[in-house]
Amino acid sequence: MSSRRVLVVSDVSGWMAGGVPAETRHLLAGLVARGHAVGYAGDVPLGGAEVAHFAIDVPTHSGLPTQLQAALDRFRPDVVHVMAMGSRGLARIAPILEGLPWLCTCHSVPPHERKIGIFHAHERLHYAARALRFAANALAWRWLFAGGSIPHVVVHSAFVHDVVIRYGAAPERVTTVPLGADPPQAAPAPARAAASGPILLTVAGVAHTKGQHDAIAALPAIAERCPDVRYVMVGEVRDASYAAFLDRLAERLGVAPRVQRLQGLTQSELASTLREADLYLQPSHEEGFCLAFIEAAAVVPRLVGSATGAIASIAADDPDMRVVPARAPALLAGAALELLGRAPDADAMRRRAQRLQDRFSWSRYLDAHETLYARVGTAASRRR
Repeated sequence: MSSRRVLVVSDVSGWMAGGVPAETRHLLAGLVARGHAVGYAGDVPLGGAEVAHFAIDVPTHSGLPTQLQAALDRFRPDVVHVMAMGSRGLARIAPILEGLPWLCTCHSVPPHERKIGIFHAHERLHYAARALRFAANALAWRWLFAGGSIPHVVVHSAFVHDVVIRYGAAPERVTTVPLGADPPQAAPAPARAAASGPILLTVAGVAHTKGQHDAIAALPAIAERCPDVRYVMVGEVRDASYAAFLDRLAERLGVAPRVQRLQGLTQSELASTLREADLYLQPSHEEGFCLAFIEAAAVVPRLVGSATGAIASIAADDPDMRVVPARAPALLAGAALELLGRAPDADAMRRRAQRLQDRFSWSRYLDAHETLYARVGTAASRRR
């Protein structure tokens, strides 16, 4: 594959932990390692000294086209990859990208993965209110997709692929590229007293769509069989009203002493927390892929996730992973108890490493993007 000049653009702050910035770092570093000249337009530099940085304000505003045009003039890319951008930002930059080879990664589409701070105790009412709140945003995305403003769309799961097509994108202009995974490794035995109970862990921003309330609702049933069980939630608070709801729910169910919320962990602290976990839970209601789940699979032998994003694909054929429907605390508890009731095989992590490497790897992720860059370049040449 010949080298290219690739400009990556994002309206997600590089200060955010995990998520889009984590994926962006993998993309930038991988492209540099493969000999491409790489630029990044975002609020803070990502990817090290080898990646040229072009500042754009986040949140974006009416000056975004001017800032992006300056980056285009200075870097002169062969292809532009919009890694993340809201519908308003895309509408603003689409005219200046017209005629250039470019593509856009779509991690989710409104109202999915958007948050509102009301009706946390009433699931259907919460999501109905959210749909109403983000109806205009959803219409804007339908207009962008149906109008063909975006030459090519990258998604990371079949769920988002189906949503994008339903919103009007031409199927031939949508490509599913799974995220990568670091090779799983055997987790050392937790460094705690043998008599202590199991530790359940979730890594996710504290927001309703991440479903931590379902895990808390499952705790009483788990505690009946595992009296000393503890549940640790790691993640930044993205919705203070939801965090308060979690605290009230834990109190009402009598499990508050078992629940702990942590945020602001360093990478080494997070790694240590993962190693100490007996079971990893991902009770999300919606995910574009769920990088946290596949990263946890590299360390924690036993995992339970909900059937959203790519979680089912990640867990497929793994005897120590279970997938349950989203919004089903009773099934979440049942799956957790099943896995806690037996120890994984000694060779389990080695076999998982092979399975995940066959299906998900950053190398495959980079291969797919290089192919797409060539494809959009050819398509742009034909349009000229």
